[in-house]
Amino acid sequence: MNFAISDIEAAIGGWRMRSPSDEAFAASAEARALARLYGAVIVHGCGSITDASLDDAQRDALRILSAHPPGEFPQ
Repeated sequence: MNFAISDIEAAIGGWRMRSPSDEAFAASAEARALARLYGAVIVHGCGSITDASLDDAQRDALRILSAHPPGEFPQ
């Protein structure tokens, strides 16, 4: 499975909504894992990344996309 940069952006937004914090990413390990991935994708100029390229934290954080459409993240 490939994840586009827009998928990563959507997942970061979903995790930030799910675990809001005054310190942005501090309350969400999932958002932090995806932020590192997002930065790497930008630095390397990739449009997407394969599931096999992800570490366990990133893979787990992105799995929510397949279970819940954007805008429907569980609380």
